[in-house]
Amino acid sequence: MGFSLFKSKELPRPQSLTFRLEGAAHTYDDGQLGLGPTTLTISERRVAVIGLNGAGKSTLLGLLDGSLKATAGAVVIEGGEERLDPTSKKDDKRINDLVGIVRREEIPNSFYRAKNIAEAVSEALKKHKIPEGERQARIGNLFAHFDLAQVSRAKASELDSLKRHLLAIAAALSFEPSAIVADEPSKGLDEVGTAHVAKALFSYDKQVVFATHDTDMIRRPEYAIDRVLVVDDHSIVFDGTPNDAVAFYEHLIRGKYEAAKQQE
Repeated sequence: MGFSLFKSKELPRPQSLTFRLEGAAHTYDDGQLGLGPTTLTISERRVAVIGLNGAGKSTLLGLLDGSLKATAGAVVIEGGEERLDPTSKKDDKRINDLVGIVRREEIPNSFYRAKNIAEAVSEALKKHKIPEGERQARIGNLFAHFDLAQVSRAKASELDSLKRHLLAIAAALSFEPSAIVADEPSKGLDEVGTAHVAKALFSYDKQVVFATHDTDMIRRPEYAIDRVLVVDDHSIVFDGTPNDAVAFYEHLIRGKYEAAKQQE
């Protein structure tokens, strides 16, 4: 085990990852189906996942980032010459190094106990044995990019919702992952706040797989979304370009609305 961990630290970080679901599914402990058997390969730089609440978006992202384990089938994360299995304990740390996880505006509880947000990120990096000079350089660059420099000495509890969303992304990127998996990174924000988050996230040169309800965002050409997956009833029901996916999704919603009205 010790040799494996040492070796993984010496491996170069790939510029991007390929996520493979091979008949992968997840059923929660209470018996609720999260995602049915799914075969899928994701290697593009910008991939969006859309769907109604409860459709299975979060389960899909959890399988991709390793926070959920497949209860059927398999998930494989590939980068360079590495082929990693999220169910393997020896691969788990490497996956955590390569895949940054963003959950809305959620930040670690330790951030709220820190003197300020710059110290919070620094302490997190310190645990990964990042030298102080490099820690400060990373924090400076990220805080400048994500418009956090002016509040770097503020406590996490003093930040407004927009700043917490931005901090959640910056914190995930501080470890220099190869890809980010983000579950609704702009949830709860107004149009201006959403645009602020999207511009900062997509202008940062990092592979991103993300879930959103904002269909206008994924169609904006400046964000260069390569591919959109539509999830419904715990399955991927469409896979295509942003415009085609949004048209399919809107038709799907209209059909559900009309069916519900007929049952009234």
